[in-house]
Amino acid sequence: MKTLPIGISSFEKIRTDNFYYVDKTHFIEKLGKGGYYFLSRPRRFGKSLFVDTLKQAFLGKKELFEGLYLYNNWDWGKTYPVVHIDFGGNLIKDDKDLEHLIKIRLKNIENSLGISSEYKDSIRDYFRDILLKVYEKYNTKKWF
Repeated sequence: MKTLPIGISSFEKIRTDNFYYVDKTHFIEKLGKGGYYFLSRPRRFGKSLFVDTLKQAFLGKKELFEGLYLYNNWDWGKTYPVVHIDFGGNLIKDDKDLEHLIKIRLKNIENSLGISSEYKDSIRDYFRDILLKVYEKYNTKKWF
C-alpha cells in the first residue's frame, strides 16, 4: 500500500519506495526549453522535491519517470551535469557557519564531478571556477 511522502524531498526515494506522487513533470518540460525562472513557494510546498525531480531529469534517469508525463516527452539521450547546492537540514547560526557549509557543498560538487578548483579562499571565485570547469569539461565551446 502506498503512503504519503511526508518530509521526503528525494524524487528517487519517492519513486522507488512506492510513495504517492502527484505528477508535475510537465512543468519540467517547460523549464527545459530555456529561459530564466524564479521558483517561489511557501515553506513545505515541495520546492526541494521539485528541484530534485528536475535534477534527476537532467541527469537522464529515465527509469524514475516511467508512467509520468516526462517519460515520453523528454530527450533522454541528452544528459547534463548538475550543480545542486542544498542548504536544507542545517543549523546556520552566523556567516561563518554559512561560509563553512557552502565550502563543504562546493567540495562535494568537485568530488562528484571529478573537477578541482584552486580558488578556495573566496566563495565567489570558488563557485565561479567550479561552474567554468564544469562547463569546460562537458562542452567543447568556450563561453568567452
